[in-house]
Parts: sequence; structure tokens; C-alpha cells
Amino acid sequence: MAVSRHSIIAKEGWRLIFIISLIVAALQHYVSHYAAILWCLPLAIAWFYRDPHRALPSDPLGLVSPVDGTIILAEAHPDPFLGRDAFLFRISISLTDVYSIRSVVEGKIIQQWLDPEDDDDDRSLAHAIQIKTDENDDVMIVLRPGRFFKQLSCDAVIGQRIGQGNRCGIIPFGACVDVYVPANSRIKANIGDRVEAGTTRLASLKHH
Repeated sequence: MAVSRHSIIAKEGWRLIFIISLIVAALQHYVSHYAAILWCLPLAIAWFYRDPHRALPSDPLGLVSPVDGTIILAEAHPDPFLGRDAFLFRISISLTDVYSIRSVVEGKIIQQWLDPEDDDDDRSLAHAIQIKTDENDDVMIVLRPGRFFKQLSCDAVIGQRIGQGNRCGIIPFGACVDVYVPANSRIKANIGDRVEAGTTRLASLKHH
């Protein structure tokens, strides 16, 4: 198995940790020693932005979860982006889950969409990513930020190759992620399952 090579704290969190740490240090030095209790703030931010190493599966046809969370929808559903029959997984990310986004499959990033008109979710705009595998299968990842924290960071670049389970961004604070896989995939996960980014198999592609 391969092992992801990233800092145990997501890169998006380091700047915020640094700024809050400077503020707490200044308050402690110039205002009151009691401000030392505020050091719990950068520690809490570090915990929220944690990015633990993951053992990535050696399964080229496997489709892994892009995020940590709970599957709240798993059903045959038309893919509104590619206009095809597909199977949809919707994964809800809780406040305490790891927020890192990882690639579902190895392949090439073909296209990205922002704020699709057919988005029937009552959250903010979505960021959709199309990945095409070497076997010419298409997988869609649709990132839907939460209602109260509507920002996300995505490093995906059109034309870039990305490895299965490789980290490609962060989506914090109560978001959800849709994954559209080919309709003939072998489904391995169901509603209510807890999934882990980069390791839990949602489905497998069918190839003979």
C-alpha cells in the first residue's frame, strides 16, 4: 500500500494558526498573563485542520471515498454534468470529521464546473470536477460547501493527472460531497456507512 505524504496539518490551516498564535502571544505579553488560556485557540484550529496520513489501496479499478463522513444517499441517479446514467453517493461531513478532499480514482482532470444551474441542494454554489481514468471511465466529484462556512480550497487543475487517494483540497465545516460513478459499477457502500477519505471503497469499475 502507498502512504499519503502530507503534513499532519492541512496547508490551508497553517496561516490561520500562525496569525492566531501571534495575536495570542501579543495579548499574553502586553495585556495579561491570563491570556495564556487563549493558546487553546491555535490548538483547536490545528485539530480542525488535521490531515492524517492514510494507507491508500492498491486497486486501480477501485473508487474510494473523497472525504470522511457518512453516506446519506446511495442510489441510481442521472449525472446532470455529463448527461449519463450514473450511481450517486452523497457523503455528509460533520463538524468533527477530517476536512481534506482526496481523489476518488487515478486519472486525468478533464473539466470543472462552478454553480451548476441544476443544483437542487439548498447550500451555496458547488464545485464539480470530472476525472477520466486510463480505462476511459468518468467519475464526478461535486463539492458542496456548508451553509455557514461557504469556502473551500481545491487544487485541481484541468489537464493534471491525479493519483487515487491523493489530496486535492479541503472543504470545512459541515459540507457534503456528491460522487457520480458509472452506472455499471460494482457498489460496495450503502446509506449509513461511515467512510474514510482515500481508503474506504465506494465502488469498483467493471472491466474484463
